[in-house]
Amino acid sequence: MAFPRPPTPTSPRRRRRLTAALLLAVITPAVAAGCAHRGTGSGPVTILTNWFPQAELGGYWQAAAAQPAAGGKERPLKVLPGGPGIQTIPQVAAGKAVFGVATGADDLLVARKQGLPIVAVFAPFRANITCLTAHAGTGLRTFADLSGRRVAKVQSRPWWEYIKRHYKLNGVQEINYTGSLAAFTKDRSLVQQCYVTSEPYYLQRDKVPVTTLSISDQGGYAAYSNVLFTTEDTIKRDPGLVRSVVARVARGWTGFGTDPAPGRQAILAANKDADGGVIDYAVRTMRAGKWTTSPAGSMSAAQWQKIRDQVAEAGLIPTNTDVKGAFTTQFLPSS
Repeated sequence: MAFPRPPTPTSPRRRRRLTAALLLAVITPAVAAGCAHRGTGSGPVTILTNWFPQAELGGYWQAAAAQPAAGGKERPLKVLPGGPGIQTIPQVAAGKAVFGVATGADDLLVARKQGLPIVAVFAPFRANITCLTAHAGTGLRTFADLSGRRVAKVQSRPWWEYIKRHYKLNGVQEINYTGSLAAFTKDRSLVQQCYVTSEPYYLQRDKVPVTTLSISDQGGYAAYSNVLFTTEDTIKRDPGLVRSVVARVARGWTGFGTDPAPGRQAILAANKDADGGVIDYAVRTMRAGKWTTSPAGSMSAAQWQKIRDQVAEAGLIPTNTDVKGAFTTQFLPSS
Protein backbone atom coordinates (compact mmCIF):
# COMPACT_ATOMS: atom_id res chain seq x y z
CA MET A 1 0.00 0.00 0.00
CA ALA A 2 2.45 2.56 -1.10
CA PHE A 3 0.88 5.89 -1.78
CA PRO A 4 1.62 9.00 -3.85
CA ARG A 5 2.71 12.31 -2.33
CA PRO A 6 -0.50 14.36 -1.99
CA PRO A 7 -1.03 18.11 -1.92
CA THR A 8 -1.74 17.77 1.80
CA PRO A 9 0.78 15.79 3.85
CA THR A 10 -1.76 13.60 5.58
CA SER A 11 -3.75 12.19 2.62
CA PRO A 12 -1.37 9.95 0.69
CA ARG A 13 -4.04 7.86 -1.01
CA ARG A 14 -7.04 10.07 -1.59
CA ARG A 15 -6.26 11.08 -5.18
CA ARG A 16 -5.93 7.47 -6.22
CA ARG A 17 -9.36 6.64 -4.89
CA LEU A 18 -10.83 9.48 -6.93
CA THR A 19 -9.55 7.82 -10.12
CA ALA A 20 -10.57 4.26 -9.18
CA ALA A 21 -13.75 4.26 -11.26
CA LEU A 22 -11.88 5.43 -14.35
CA LEU A 23 -9.15 2.86 -13.73
CA LEU A 24 -11.69 0.04 -13.52
CA ALA A 25 -13.27 1.20 -16.77
CA VAL A 26 -9.90 1.09 -18.51
CA ILE A 27 -8.59 -2.15 -17.03
CA THR A 28 -11.62 -4.39 -17.52
CA PRO A 29 -11.62 -4.25 -21.34
CA ALA A 30 -7.82 -4.36 -21.37
CA VAL A 31 -7.84 -7.61 -19.43
CA ALA A 32 -10.52 -9.12 -21.63
CA ALA A 33 -8.78 -8.09 -24.84
CA GLY A 34 -5.12 -8.53 -23.96
CA CYS A 35 -4.61 -11.51 -21.74
CA ALA A 36 -4.91 -14.39 -24.25
CA HIS A 37 -6.05 -16.35 -21.25
CA ARG A 38 -5.88 -19.76 -22.87
CA GLY A 39 -2.09 -19.54 -22.80
CA THR A 40 -1.64 -19.73 -26.58
CA GLY A 41 -0.64 -17.22 -29.24
CA SER A 42 1.98 -14.52 -29.32
CA GLY A 43 0.22 -11.72 -27.44
CA PRO A 44 1.34 -10.45 -24.06
CA VAL A 45 0.83 -12.57 -20.95
CA THR A 46 -0.89 -10.46 -18.34
CA ILE A 47 -0.48 -10.26 -14.60
CA LEU A 48 -3.39 -8.48 -12.94
CA THR A 49 -2.12 -6.88 -9.74
CA ASN A 50 -4.03 -6.14 -6.57
CA TRP A 51 -3.19 -2.45 -6.35
CA PHE A 52 -1.85 0.59 -8.17
CA PRO A 53 1.80 0.55 -9.33
CA GLN A 54 3.91 0.66 -6.17
CA ALA A 55 7.11 -0.70 -4.65
CA GLU A 56 5.34 -3.61 -2.97
CA LEU A 57 4.71 -4.89 -6.51
CA GLY A 58 8.11 -3.76 -7.75
CA GLY A 59 9.43 -7.14 -8.81
CA TYR A 60 6.47 -7.69 -11.13
CA TRP A 61 6.99 -4.30 -12.76
CA GLN A 62 10.71 -4.98 -13.07
CA ALA A 63 10.00 -8.34 -14.72
CA ALA A 64 7.73 -6.68 -17.28
CA ALA A 65 10.34 -4.00 -17.96
CA ALA A 66 12.83 -6.69 -19.00
CA GLN A 67 11.10 -7.67 -22.23
CA PRO A 68 12.20 -10.84 -24.07
CA ALA A 69 14.71 -10.58 -26.88
CA ALA A 70 13.34 -10.10 -30.39
CA GLY A 71 12.75 -13.41 -32.09
CA GLY A 72 12.74 -15.33 -28.82
CA LYS A 73 10.06 -17.77 -27.73
CA GLU A 74 8.99 -15.86 -24.63
CA ARG A 75 5.86 -13.79 -24.97
CA PRO A 76 5.84 -10.20 -23.70
CA LEU A 77 4.85 -9.82 -20.06
CA LYS A 78 2.33 -7.11 -19.25
CA VAL A 79 1.46 -5.97 -15.74
CA LEU A 80 -2.01 -4.51 -15.32
CA PRO A 81 -2.56 -2.20 -12.33
CA GLY A 82 -5.33 -2.96 -9.89
CA GLY A 83 -7.15 -0.73 -7.47
CA PRO A 84 -10.12 -0.61 -5.08
CA GLY A 85 -12.52 -1.94 -7.72
CA ILE A 86 -10.31 -4.79 -8.93
CA GLN A 87 -10.58 -8.27 -7.40
CA THR A 88 -7.87 -10.40 -8.90
CA ILE A 89 -8.95 -13.82 -7.63
CA PRO A 90 -12.39 -13.96 -9.31
CA GLN A 91 -11.00 -12.29 -12.44
CA VAL A 92 -8.33 -14.96 -12.90
CA ALA A 93 -10.68 -17.78 -11.89
CA ALA A 94 -13.11 -16.57 -14.55
CA GLY A 95 -10.40 -16.60 -17.21
CA LYS A 96 -10.15 -12.82 -17.56
CA ALA A 97 -6.40 -12.95 -16.88
CA VAL A 98 -3.79 -15.70 -16.87
CA PHE A 99 -2.06 -14.63 -13.66
CA GLY A 100 -3.03 -12.48 -10.73
CA VAL A 101 -1.51 -11.11 -7.55
CA ALA A 102 -3.38 -11.95 -4.34
CA THR A 103 -2.93 -9.71 -1.32
CA GLY A 104 -2.17 -12.77 0.80
CA ALA A 105 -1.89 -16.54 0.74
CA ASP A 106 -4.74 -16.55 3.26
CA ASP A 107 -7.06 -15.06 0.62
CA LEU A 108 -6.23 -17.95 -1.70
CA LEU A 109 -7.17 -20.52 0.95
CA VAL A 110 -10.49 -18.78 1.57
CA ALA A 111 -11.16 -18.59 -2.18
CA ARG A 112 -10.40 -22.28 -2.66
CA LYS A 113 -12.85 -23.11 0.11
CA GLN A 114 -15.41 -21.23 -1.96
CA GLY A 115 -14.65 -23.46 -4.93
CA LEU A 116 -12.27 -21.29 -6.98
CA PRO A 117 -9.52 -23.53 -8.51
CA ILE A 118 -6.57 -21.18 -8.07
CA VAL A 119 -2.97 -22.07 -7.20
CA ALA A 120 -0.10 -19.99 -5.78
CA VAL A 121 3.09 -20.29 -7.85
CA PHE A 122 5.35 -17.58 -6.40
CA ALA A 123 5.55 -15.73 -3.05
CA PRO A 124 7.68 -12.54 -3.07
CA PHE A 125 7.24 -11.72 0.65
CA ARG A 126 8.02 -14.13 3.47
CA ALA A 127 4.96 -13.05 5.48
CA ASN A 128 2.27 -10.41 5.81
CA ILE A 129 3.71 -6.90 5.42
CA THR A 130 0.73 -5.26 7.11
CA CYS A 131 1.18 -3.47 10.41
CA LEU A 132 -0.93 -1.50 12.86
CA THR A 133 0.29 1.91 13.93
CA ALA A 134 -0.66 4.03 16.93
CA HIS A 135 0.56 7.34 18.27
CA ALA A 136 3.58 6.99 20.53
CA GLY A 137 2.79 7.17 24.22
CA THR A 138 -0.75 5.80 23.91
CA GLY A 139 0.10 2.46 25.52
CA LEU A 140 0.03 0.14 22.52
CA ARG A 141 2.80 -2.40 23.18
CA THR A 142 1.28 -5.70 22.07
CA PHE A 143 -1.73 -6.80 20.05
CA ALA A 144 -3.52 -7.62 23.29
CA ASP A 145 -3.54 -3.86 23.99
CA LEU A 146 -6.00 -3.35 21.11
CA SER A 147 -8.98 -4.21 23.31
CA GLY A 148 -11.25 -1.23 23.77
CA ARG A 149 -9.60 0.81 21.00
CA ARG A 150 -10.78 2.23 17.69
CA VAL A 151 -9.06 0.51 14.78
CA ALA A 152 -9.22 1.65 11.15
CA LYS A 153 -8.76 -1.34 8.85
CA VAL A 154 -9.81 -2.81 5.55
CA GLN A 155 -12.95 -4.88 5.93
CA SER A 156 -12.98 -8.69 5.75
CA ARG A 157 -9.26 -9.34 6.13
CA PRO A 158 -8.31 -12.82 7.39
CA TRP A 159 -5.38 -11.47 9.40
CA TRP A 160 -7.69 -9.24 11.43
CA GLU A 161 -10.07 -12.08 12.24
CA TYR A 162 -7.05 -14.07 13.40
CA ILE A 163 -5.69 -11.23 15.55
CA LYS A 164 -9.09 -10.72 17.21
CA ARG A 165 -9.47 -14.37 18.12
CA HIS A 166 -5.87 -15.22 18.90
CA TYR A 167 -5.39 -12.26 21.24
CA LYS A 168 -8.94 -12.49 22.63
CA LEU A 169 -9.75 -8.86 21.85
CA ASN A 170 -12.93 -7.31 23.15
CA GLY A 171 -14.58 -3.95 22.89
CA VAL A 172 -12.75 -3.02 19.69
CA GLN A 173 -14.53 -0.41 17.59
CA GLU A 174 -13.79 -1.28 13.97
CA ILE A 175 -14.01 1.57 11.48
CA ASN A 176 -13.46 1.60 7.75
CA TYR A 177 -9.94 2.24 6.52
CA THR A 178 -10.11 5.12 4.04
CA GLY A 179 -6.53 5.02 2.84
CA SER A 180 -5.79 8.46 4.27
CA LEU A 181 -3.55 9.36 7.18
CA ALA A 182 -5.48 12.58 7.82
CA ALA A 183 -7.84 11.17 10.45
CA PHE A 184 -5.05 9.23 12.15
CA THR A 185 -2.79 12.28 12.38
CA LYS A 186 -5.52 14.33 14.05
CA ASP A 187 -6.88 11.60 16.36
CA ARG A 188 -4.35 10.32 18.89
CA SER A 189 -6.72 7.58 20.03
CA LEU A 190 -6.96 5.96 16.59
CA VAL A 191 -5.04 2.84 15.56
CA GLN A 192 -4.62 2.41 11.82
CA GLN A 193 -3.69 -0.32 9.39
CA CYS A 194 -0.66 0.31 7.18
CA TYR A 195 2.17 -1.39 5.33
CA VAL A 196 5.57 -1.50 7.00
CA THR A 197 7.01 -0.35 3.68
CA SER A 198 4.77 2.67 3.12
CA GLU A 199 2.92 4.80 5.67
CA PRO A 200 5.84 4.96 8.13
CA TYR A 201 7.67 6.93 5.45
CA TYR A 202 5.04 9.68 5.50
CA LEU A 203 4.75 9.65 9.28
CA GLN A 204 8.50 9.97 9.72
CA ARG A 205 8.65 12.70 7.11
CA ASP A 206 5.89 14.64 8.89
CA LYS A 207 7.50 14.01 12.30
CA VAL A 208 4.55 12.08 13.75
CA PRO A 209 5.94 9.76 16.50
CA VAL A 210 4.27 6.35 16.35
CA THR A 211 4.42 2.81 17.69
CA THR A 212 4.13 0.13 15.01
CA LEU A 213 3.24 -3.54 15.42
CA SER A 214 3.98 -5.90 12.55
CA ILE A 215 1.24 -8.45 11.88
CA SER A 216 3.89 -11.06 11.17
CA ASP A 217 6.94 -10.16 13.24
CA GLN A 218 5.07 -9.22 16.43
CA GLY A 219 1.73 -10.88 15.70
CA GLY A 220 3.05 -14.16 14.33
CA TYR A 221 0.81 -14.14 11.25
CA ALA A 222 2.50 -16.25 8.58
CA ALA A 223 0.63 -15.56 5.33
CA TYR A 224 2.84 -14.83 2.33
CA SER A 225 2.06 -11.42 0.75
CA ASN A 226 1.38 -10.29 -2.84
CA VAL A 227 1.37 -13.88 -4.05
CA LEU A 228 1.40 -14.71 -7.78
CA PHE A 229 -1.26 -17.26 -8.70
CA THR A 230 -2.96 -18.84 -11.68
CA THR A 231 -5.58 -21.53 -12.22
CA GLU A 232 -5.34 -25.30 -12.03
CA ASP A 233 -6.43 -25.38 -15.67
CA THR A 234 -3.59 -23.13 -16.84
CA ILE A 235 -1.04 -25.27 -14.99
CA LYS A 236 -2.45 -28.40 -16.59
CA ARG A 237 -2.69 -27.05 -20.13
CA ASP A 238 0.40 -24.87 -20.40
CA PRO A 239 3.02 -25.66 -17.73
CA GLY A 240 5.72 -24.23 -20.00
CA LEU A 241 4.07 -20.82 -19.93
CA VAL A 242 3.76 -20.94 -16.15
CA ARG A 243 7.41 -21.90 -15.77
CA SER A 244 8.51 -19.10 -18.10
CA VAL A 245 6.48 -16.43 -16.30
CA VAL A 246 7.58 -17.58 -12.85
CA ALA A 247 11.23 -17.56 -13.93
CA ARG A 248 10.90 -14.01 -15.23
CA VAL A 249 9.09 -12.86 -12.12
CA ALA A 250 11.83 -14.44 -9.99
CA ARG A 251 14.46 -12.49 -11.93
CA GLY A 252 12.36 -9.36 -11.54
CA TRP A 253 12.10 -9.66 -7.77
CA THR A 254 15.76 -10.60 -7.38
CA GLY A 255 16.76 -7.61 -9.48
CA PHE A 256 14.40 -5.26 -7.64
CA GLY A 257 16.15 -6.17 -4.42
CA THR A 258 19.64 -5.45 -5.75
CA ASP A 259 19.14 -2.77 -8.41
CA PRO A 260 15.53 -1.51 -8.36
CA ALA A 261 16.08 1.20 -11.00
CA PRO A 262 14.18 -0.56 -13.85
CA GLY A 263 11.23 -1.37 -11.61
CA ARG A 264 11.25 2.09 -10.08
CA GLN A 265 11.18 3.67 -13.52
CA ALA A 266 8.35 1.38 -14.64
CA ILE A 267 6.28 2.22 -11.55
CA LEU A 268 6.78 5.96 -11.99
CA ALA A 269 5.89 5.69 -15.69
CA ALA A 270 2.73 3.69 -14.99
CA ASN A 271 1.59 5.83 -12.05
CA LYS A 272 2.01 9.56 -12.46
CA ASP A 273 1.05 10.09 -8.81
CA ALA A 274 3.75 7.75 -7.48
CA ASP A 275 6.31 9.14 -5.05
CA GLY A 276 9.91 8.16 -5.76
CA GLY A 277 10.78 8.79 -2.12
CA VAL A 278 8.39 6.17 -0.82
CA ILE A 279 9.63 3.67 -3.40
CA ASP A 280 13.18 4.15 -2.15
CA TYR A 281 11.99 3.85 1.46
CA ALA A 282 10.14 0.63 0.66
CA VAL A 283 13.21 -0.93 -0.94
CA ARG A 284 15.34 -0.02 2.09
CA THR A 285 12.71 -1.46 4.43
CA MET A 286 12.46 -4.68 2.44
CA ARG A 287 16.22 -5.12 2.68
CA ALA A 288 16.50 -4.21 6.36
CA GLY A 289 13.65 -6.50 7.39
CA LYS A 290 14.63 -9.26 4.97
CA TRP A 291 11.03 -9.23 3.78
CA THR A 292 11.53 -10.85 0.39
CA THR A 293 11.82 -14.60 0.10
CA SER A 294 15.15 -16.21 -0.68
CA PRO A 295 15.44 -17.82 -3.15
CA ALA A 296 12.91 -15.50 -4.77
CA GLY A 297 9.37 -16.83 -4.61
CA SER A 298 10.13 -19.77 -2.36
CA MET A 299 7.35 -21.39 -0.34
CA SER A 300 7.24 -24.32 2.06
CA ALA A 301 4.59 -26.86 2.98
CA ALA A 302 5.25 -26.18 6.66
CA GLN A 303 4.46 -22.48 6.31
CA TRP A 304 1.36 -23.17 4.22
CA GLN A 305 0.14 -25.50 6.94
CA LYS A 306 0.73 -22.78 9.52
CA ILE A 307 -1.19 -20.33 7.35
CA ARG A 308 -4.00 -22.91 7.12
CA ASP A 309 -4.06 -23.27 10.89
CA GLN A 310 -4.23 -19.51 11.43
CA VAL A 311 -6.97 -18.98 8.85
CA ALA A 312 -8.86 -21.85 10.47
CA GLU A 313 -8.38 -20.22 13.88
CA ALA A 314 -9.91 -17.11 12.34
CA GLY A 315 -12.98 -19.22 11.56
CA LEU A 316 -12.73 -18.89 7.78
CA ILE A 317 -11.81 -22.42 6.69
CA PRO A 318 -12.04 -25.91 8.25
CA THR A 319 -9.14 -27.06 10.39
CA ASN A 320 -8.63 -30.10 8.14
CA THR A 321 -8.27 -28.07 4.92
CA ASP A 322 -5.75 -29.73 2.60
CA VAL A 323 -3.17 -27.18 1.46
CA LYS A 324 -1.46 -29.42 -1.10
CA GLY A 325 -3.51 -28.09 -3.98
CA ALA A 326 -3.26 -24.45 -2.90
CA PHE A 327 0.34 -23.96 -4.00
CA THR A 328 3.09 -25.50 -6.06
CA THR A 329 6.85 -24.97 -6.09
CA GLN A 330 7.44 -26.99 -9.27
CA PHE A 331 7.87 -23.88 -11.42
CA LEU A 332 10.32 -22.03 -9.20
CA PRO A 333 13.81 -21.72 -10.72
CA SER A 334 15.35 -23.45 -7.71
CA SER A 335 13.01 -26.46 -8.04
